[in-house]
Amino acid sequence: MTITTTTGELWVAVETFDAETAEIALARLFWDVPLSGAVTGVVLPFLREVGDRWEAGTLSVAHEHFVSDMLRRKLSALSSVPPQQVLADASAPSPVVLLACPPGERHDLVLLCVALMLRERGVRARFLGADTPIPAVLTAARACGADAVVLAATRSTAFTAHGTSLLRIAEDHALYVAGRGADEQTVAEIGATALPEDPVRAVVFLIGALNRVSGSW
Repeated sequence: MTITTTTGELWVAVETFDAETAEIALARLFWDVPLSGAVTGVVLPFLREVGDRWEAGTLSVAHEHFVSDMLRRKLSALSSVPPQQVLADASAPSPVVLLACPPGERHDLVLLCVALMLRERGVRARFLGADTPIPAVLTAARACGADAVVLAATRSTAFTAHGTSLLRIAEDHALYVAGRGADEQTVAEIGATALPEDPVRAVVFLIGALNRVSGSW
């Protein structure tokens, strides 16, 4: 069975809210594929098409929620796989990265993919998810001793509305931002560093930055 056929079956199942058939089709697409391959080859194209169909009026909000819940459960299942040990010195602690979406931002699936890929590389990823108050991000970052904080949003105002608090976070933790809201002006205003748009490249970029800071990871 080809990927195109399986994808077609998945969309038919989504359109009719057939959870059982949709999950079988999704499992076939994920079968024997590394996490980064599943993200770039399955999750991101699927989410893009969801957005395109929603804008075209062929998918409802209910469909979008159905798809999001299905993907979240599939990705969460992948998170149960033990992370790869990538440290030369197994006794050395791996970096801690805290990931969240600021208040009002509900789209966190791509950020979840980044968290899982970081974990796959041995990073201790702490994922807070969508619509997280900035004071809670600051508290969590301090509590877990985060080496880096990653925030993602589709609107720049999700960052700029909390500029003072984000500058405070950036004083104590390396702050990275991602998503369409992370334009050049916003990034400079909040004292952050922009991550590449592609989540796989974002993970590589972040791993490299953590390596440069620690010198031993």
